Amino acid sequence: MNSLDLMLEVIRDHSPVSKWSGATLEPFRQVANTNRGDIGEDFIVRYLEHFDIPVTKSESRVYPWDLDIAGLKFEVKTASEDRGGSFQFNHIRLDRGYDYLLCLGVRPEEIVFNAWRKGDVSEGVAGTLVRMAEGQSVTHKLTKRPDDMRSIEDLPDWIRSVGTILN
Repeated sequence: MNSLDLMLEVIRDHSPVSKWSGATLEPFRQVANTNRGDIGEDFIVRYLEHFDIPVTKSESRVYPWDLDIAGLKFEVKTASEDRGGSFQFNHIRLDRGYDYLLCLGVRPEEIVFNAWRKGDVSEGVAGTLVRMAEGQSVTHKLTKRPDDMRSIEDLPDWIRSVGTILN
């Protein structure tokens, strides 16, 4: 008997089948959590530039916003769909100087988003914010279901409509 083969068999027996196995966007789940935010921001930049929407990425992580999109400041949070079918958008801060929170959700076969004015986020319109750690009130988590999100194809028109409202 080969002990390595036996161990692999036991591991397979105790490993649930993931909805991400063999999915188009499975490589996103292989990326470290710290890199998912960069991937989400870069995706938004390239996606909106394709539609001739001006986008500037902040110069560093210490900026109070991640992206300037058509003159509006955005905090961008990226999450993959979890086993239960929700997105956990982590480390949302209300003490930073941005206009909108943009949440980018990656599903096995789909990319979705939603966005809210910062004031709506702080007032609970976007959903219930939960503290990331007991006893602190700086960073929060926002849980969203896929039916609370919009198709990524709607993002360019949404950006244009928000820009029109403000101009």
